[in-house]
Amino acid sequence: MARGAKPGEVLELSQPMGAEEEGTDTQFVSAVGRAMAVLSAFRPDDGPLGNAELSERTGLPKPTVSRLTYTLARCGCLTFNPRYRVYQLGPAVVAMGHAAMKSIDVRQLARPLIQQLAHQSNFNVGLAARDEQSMVYLDAFEGNALVGLRLPVGFRLPILTSSMGRAYLAGLPEDERELALAELRPAAQSNWTSMLKQVKEAVAEYEQHGFCTSIGEWRSDVNGVAAPIRPPAGGPVYAVNLGGPAYLLSEHLLREELGPKIAELTRKVEAAMTPIG
Repeated sequence: MARGAKPGEVLELSQPMGAEEEGTDTQFVSAVGRAMAVLSAFRPDDGPLGNAELSERTGLPKPTVSRLTYTLARCGCLTFNPRYRVYQLGPAVVAMGHAAMKSIDVRQLARPLIQQLAHQSNFNVGLAARDEQSMVYLDAFEGNALVGLRLPVGFRLPILTSSMGRAYLAGLPEDERELALAELRPAAQSNWTSMLKQVKEAVAEYEQHGFCTSIGEWRSDVNGVAAPIRPPAGGPVYAVNLGGPAYLLSEHLLREELGPKIAELTRKVEAAMTPIG
Protein backbone atom coordinates (compact mmCIF):
# COMPACT_ATOMS: atom_id res chain seq x y z
CA MET A 1 0.00 0.00 0.00
CA ALA A 2 1.16 3.55 -0.54
CA ARG A 3 3.04 5.01 2.34
CA GLY A 4 1.86 8.03 4.34
CA ALA A 5 3.25 11.46 3.55
CA LYS A 6 3.40 14.91 4.98
CA PRO A 7 1.23 17.58 3.35
CA GLY A 8 2.86 18.75 0.16
CA GLU A 9 4.73 15.48 -0.46
CA VAL A 10 3.76 12.94 -3.08
CA LEU A 11 2.97 9.37 -2.06
CA GLU A 12 4.97 6.59 -3.69
CA LEU A 13 3.71 3.29 -5.04
CA SER A 14 5.22 0.34 -3.24
CA GLN A 15 6.17 -1.51 -6.47
CA PRO A 16 6.68 -0.77 -10.17
CA MET A 17 3.50 -0.41 -12.16
CA GLY A 18 2.58 -3.72 -13.66
CA ALA A 19 4.95 -5.83 -11.57
CA GLU A 20 2.24 -8.30 -10.65
CA GLU A 21 0.77 -8.47 -14.16
CA GLU A 22 4.08 -9.52 -15.72
CA GLY A 23 3.92 -13.01 -14.26
CA THR A 24 0.17 -13.67 -14.44
CA ASP A 25 -1.33 -11.92 -17.47
CA THR A 26 -0.40 -13.37 -20.86
CA GLN A 27 -1.78 -10.25 -22.58
CA PHE A 28 0.46 -7.94 -20.57
CA VAL A 29 3.41 -6.42 -22.49
CA SER A 30 6.22 -6.20 -19.95
CA ALA A 31 8.24 -3.62 -21.86
CA VAL A 32 5.27 -1.22 -21.98
CA GLY A 33 4.58 -1.74 -18.27
CA ARG A 34 8.19 -0.96 -17.41
CA ALA A 35 8.20 2.14 -19.59
CA MET A 36 5.05 3.33 -17.84
CA ALA A 37 6.73 2.69 -14.48
CA VAL A 38 9.58 5.00 -15.51
CA LEU A 39 7.19 7.75 -16.62
CA SER A 40 5.12 7.36 -13.43
CA ALA A 41 8.24 7.79 -11.29
CA PHE A 42 8.29 11.54 -12.05
CA ARG A 43 6.39 13.56 -9.45
CA PRO A 44 4.79 17.02 -9.65
CA ASP A 45 7.46 18.78 -7.58
CA ASP A 46 10.47 16.92 -9.04
CA GLY A 47 13.36 18.32 -10.96
CA PRO A 48 15.13 16.24 -13.61
CA LEU A 49 16.06 12.67 -12.61
CA GLY A 50 18.97 10.43 -13.54
CA ASN A 51 18.88 6.73 -14.32
CA ALA A 52 20.08 5.81 -10.83
CA GLU A 53 17.19 7.67 -9.20
CA LEU A 54 14.69 6.21 -11.63
CA SER A 55 16.05 2.72 -10.97
CA GLU A 56 15.63 3.23 -7.23
CA ARG A 57 12.07 4.54 -7.58
CA THR A 58 10.86 1.86 -9.97
CA GLY A 59 12.77 -1.13 -8.63
CA LEU A 60 14.00 -1.87 -12.16
CA PRO A 61 17.68 -2.69 -12.88
CA LYS A 62 19.72 0.31 -13.96
CA PRO A 63 20.64 -1.18 -17.39
CA THR A 64 16.92 -1.71 -18.08
CA VAL A 65 16.15 1.85 -17.02
CA SER A 66 18.94 3.17 -19.27
CA ARG A 67 17.45 1.46 -22.32
CA LEU A 68 13.96 2.62 -21.44
CA THR A 69 14.93 6.27 -20.88
CA TYR A 70 16.88 6.30 -24.16
CA THR A 71 13.86 4.94 -26.05
CA LEU A 72 11.40 7.25 -24.29
CA ALA A 73 13.61 10.24 -25.11
CA ARG A 74 13.74 9.21 -28.78
CA CYS A 75 9.92 9.10 -28.75
CA GLY A 76 9.61 12.55 -27.19
CA CYS A 77 8.25 11.24 -23.88
CA LEU A 78 11.40 12.31 -22.03
CA THR A 79 13.85 15.17 -22.57
CA PHE A 80 17.54 14.44 -21.94
CA ASN A 81 20.04 16.94 -20.55
CA PRO A 82 23.44 15.68 -21.78
CA ARG A 83 25.44 18.00 -19.52
CA TYR A 84 23.97 16.63 -16.28
CA ARG A 85 22.81 13.28 -17.74
CA VAL A 86 19.29 13.64 -16.35
CA TYR A 87 15.79 13.37 -17.78
CA GLN A 88 12.51 15.19 -17.40
CA LEU A 89 9.06 14.56 -18.88
CA GLY A 90 8.96 15.53 -22.54
CA PRO A 91 6.46 17.34 -24.74
CA ALA A 92 4.76 14.13 -25.89
CA VAL A 93 3.76 13.30 -22.31
CA VAL A 94 2.55 16.85 -21.71
CA ALA A 95 0.40 16.64 -24.85
CA MET A 96 -1.07 13.28 -23.80
CA GLY A 97 -1.78 14.58 -20.31
CA HIS A 98 -3.55 17.63 -21.71
CA ALA A 99 -5.64 15.45 -24.02
CA ALA A 100 -6.53 13.13 -21.14
CA MET A 101 -7.63 16.01 -18.94
CA LYS A 102 -9.73 17.48 -21.74
CA SER A 103 -11.48 14.15 -22.20
CA ILE A 104 -12.54 13.86 -18.55
CA ASP A 105 -15.93 15.58 -18.55
CA VAL A 106 -16.42 14.94 -14.84
CA ARG A 107 -13.48 17.22 -14.07
CA GLN A 108 -15.01 20.07 -16.04
CA LEU A 109 -18.38 19.58 -14.37
CA ALA A 110 -16.99 19.27 -10.85
CA ARG A 111 -14.40 22.07 -11.00
CA PRO A 112 -16.61 25.10 -10.25
CA LEU A 113 -18.38 23.25 -7.42
CA ILE A 114 -15.09 22.09 -5.90
CA GLN A 115 -13.63 25.58 -6.13
CA GLN A 116 -16.73 27.08 -4.50
CA LEU A 117 -16.70 24.63 -1.58
CA ALA A 118 -12.97 25.15 -0.99
CA HIS A 119 -13.54 28.90 -0.85
CA GLN A 120 -16.55 28.59 1.46
CA SER A 121 -15.01 26.04 3.85
CA ASN A 122 -11.36 27.20 3.77
CA PHE A 123 -10.25 23.57 3.41
CA ASN A 124 -8.64 21.60 0.58
CA VAL A 125 -11.21 20.04 -1.77
CA GLY A 126 -10.16 17.65 -4.54
CA LEU A 127 -11.35 15.29 -7.25
CA ALA A 128 -9.56 11.96 -7.74
CA ALA A 129 -9.61 8.70 -9.67
CA ARG A 130 -8.04 5.35 -8.88
CA ASP A 131 -4.59 4.38 -10.17
CA GLU A 132 -3.33 1.02 -8.91
CA GLN A 133 -3.10 1.20 -5.09
CA SER A 134 -3.83 4.93 -4.88
CA MET A 135 -6.33 7.66 -5.55
CA VAL A 136 -4.70 10.34 -7.72
CA TYR A 137 -5.82 13.96 -7.64
CA LEU A 138 -7.16 15.17 -11.00
CA ASP A 139 -8.09 18.59 -9.64
CA ALA A 140 -7.73 20.37 -6.31
CA PHE A 141 -8.43 23.74 -4.74
CA GLU A 142 -7.17 25.16 -1.47
CA GLY A 143 -9.09 27.35 0.93
CA ASN A 144 -7.90 30.77 2.06
CA ALA A 145 -6.83 29.67 5.55
CA LEU A 146 -3.23 30.38 6.56
CA VAL A 147 -2.89 26.83 7.87
CA GLY A 148 -4.24 23.99 5.79
CA LEU A 149 -3.60 20.84 3.79
CA ARG A 150 -1.76 21.35 0.50
CA LEU A 151 -2.55 18.44 -1.83
CA PRO A 152 -1.84 19.35 -5.49
CA VAL A 153 -2.90 17.69 -8.73
CA GLY A 154 -1.00 14.42 -9.07
CA PHE A 155 -0.89 13.79 -5.32
CA ARG A 156 -1.61 10.19 -4.29
CA LEU A 157 -3.72 9.00 -1.37
CA PRO A 158 -3.93 5.39 -0.14
CA ILE A 159 -7.27 3.81 -0.96
CA LEU A 160 -7.91 1.82 2.21
CA THR A 161 -7.22 4.49 4.85
CA SER A 162 -8.27 7.77 3.20
CA SER A 163 -11.82 9.07 2.98
CA MET A 164 -11.24 9.55 -0.77
CA GLY A 165 -10.33 5.90 -1.27
CA ARG A 166 -13.15 4.62 0.90
CA ALA A 167 -15.66 6.75 -0.99
CA TYR A 168 -14.39 5.28 -4.24
CA LEU A 169 -14.87 1.75 -2.89
CA ALA A 170 -18.33 2.61 -1.53
CA GLY A 171 -19.36 3.91 -4.95
CA LEU A 172 -18.50 0.68 -6.77
CA PRO A 173 -21.07 -2.03 -7.48
CA GLU A 174 -20.65 -4.82 -4.93
CA ASP A 175 -18.97 -7.26 -7.32
CA GLU A 176 -16.48 -4.61 -8.49
CA ARG A 177 -15.80 -3.62 -4.88
CA GLU A 178 -14.94 -7.21 -3.98
CA LEU A 179 -12.58 -7.40 -6.94
CA ALA A 180 -10.92 -4.11 -5.96
CA LEU A 181 -10.48 -5.29 -2.36
CA ALA A 182 -8.88 -8.51 -3.58
CA GLU A 183 -6.40 -6.41 -5.57
CA LEU A 184 -5.65 -4.21 -2.57
CA ARG A 185 -5.34 -6.99 0.00
CA PRO A 186 -1.73 -8.15 -0.68
CA ALA A 187 -0.29 -4.70 0.01
CA ALA A 188 -2.20 -4.38 3.29
CA GLN A 189 -0.42 -7.45 4.70
CA SER A 190 -0.99 -7.90 8.45
CA ASN A 191 -3.25 -4.82 8.62
CA TRP A 192 -5.83 -6.34 6.30
CA THR A 193 -8.38 -7.43 8.92
CA SER A 194 -8.61 -4.02 10.58
CA MET A 195 -8.57 -2.18 7.24
CA LEU A 196 -11.35 -4.36 5.83
CA LYS A 197 -13.44 -3.66 8.93
CA GLN A 198 -12.93 0.09 8.45
CA VAL A 199 -13.88 -0.16 4.77
CA LYS A 200 -17.10 -2.01 5.60
CA GLU A 201 -17.94 0.65 8.19
CA ALA A 202 -17.25 3.35 5.57
CA VAL A 203 -19.56 1.66 3.06
CA ALA A 204 -22.31 1.51 5.69
CA GLU A 205 -21.68 5.17 6.54
CA TYR A 206 -22.01 6.10 2.87
CA GLU A 207 -25.23 4.11 2.48
CA GLN A 208 -26.70 5.88 5.50
CA HIS A 209 -25.38 9.43 5.10
CA GLY A 210 -24.08 9.75 1.53
CA PHE A 211 -20.43 10.27 2.52
CA CYS A 212 -17.45 8.52 4.14
CA THR A 213 -15.08 9.87 6.78
CA SER A 214 -11.50 9.17 7.79
CA ILE A 215 -10.75 10.40 11.31
CA GLY A 216 -7.00 10.30 11.73
CA GLU A 217 -6.74 6.96 9.90
CA TRP A 218 -4.63 8.14 6.96
CA ARG A 219 -2.56 10.49 9.12
CA SER A 220 -3.21 10.98 12.80
CA ASP A 221 -3.25 14.77 12.38
CA VAL A 222 -5.57 14.86 9.36
CA ASN A 223 -9.33 14.35 9.09
CA GLY A 224 -11.32 14.08 5.89
CA VAL A 225 -14.70 13.38 4.32
CA ALA A 226 -15.52 12.22 0.79
CA ALA A 227 -18.26 10.97 -1.50
CA PRO A 228 -18.16 9.09 -4.82
CA ILE A 229 -19.24 10.31 -8.23
CA ARG A 230 -20.94 7.45 -10.09
CA PRO A 231 -21.57 8.35 -13.76
CA PRO A 232 -25.24 7.50 -14.46
CA ALA A 233 -24.38 6.07 -17.88
CA GLY A 234 -21.60 3.92 -16.45
CA GLY A 235 -17.85 4.34 -16.50
CA PRO A 236 -15.12 4.93 -13.90
CA VAL A 237 -16.10 5.95 -10.37
CA TYR A 238 -14.50 9.17 -9.11
CA ALA A 239 -14.43 10.67 -5.64
CA VAL A 240 -14.46 14.17 -4.15
CA ASN A 241 -12.98 14.85 -0.74
CA LEU A 242 -12.45 17.65 1.75
CA GLY A 243 -9.59 17.44 4.23
CA GLY A 244 -7.60 19.44 6.71
CA PRO A 245 -5.74 19.50 10.02
CA ALA A 246 -7.59 17.54 12.71
CA TYR A 247 -7.49 20.42 15.18
CA LEU A 248 -9.39 22.61 12.71
CA LEU A 249 -11.57 19.95 11.12
CA SER A 250 -13.43 18.20 13.92
CA GLU A 251 -15.40 15.00 13.51
CA HIS A 252 -18.56 16.90 14.43
CA LEU A 253 -17.93 19.53 11.72
CA LEU A 254 -17.28 16.80 9.15
CA ARG A 255 -20.38 14.76 9.91
CA GLU A 256 -22.87 17.55 10.58
CA GLU A 257 -21.89 20.27 8.11
CA LEU A 258 -19.23 19.45 5.56
CA GLY A 259 -20.13 15.82 4.85
CA PRO A 260 -23.63 16.75 3.65
CA LYS A 261 -22.12 19.46 1.44
CA ILE A 262 -19.73 16.96 -0.19
CA ALA A 263 -22.65 14.56 -0.76
CA GLU A 264 -24.71 17.36 -2.32
CA LEU A 265 -21.79 18.36 -4.56
CA THR A 266 -21.40 14.85 -5.95
CA ARG A 267 -25.15 14.54 -6.55
CA LYS A 268 -25.06 17.75 -8.60
CA VAL A 269 -22.20 16.43 -10.72
CA GLU A 270 -24.01 13.13 -11.30
CA ALA A 271 -27.17 15.01 -12.29
CA ALA A 272 -25.18 17.09 -14.77
CA MET A 273 -23.77 13.88 -16.28
CA THR A 274 -27.22 12.33 -16.79
CA PRO A 275 -27.96 11.89 -20.50
CA ILE A 276 -30.88 14.01 -21.72
CA GLY A 277 -33.70 12.11 -23.37
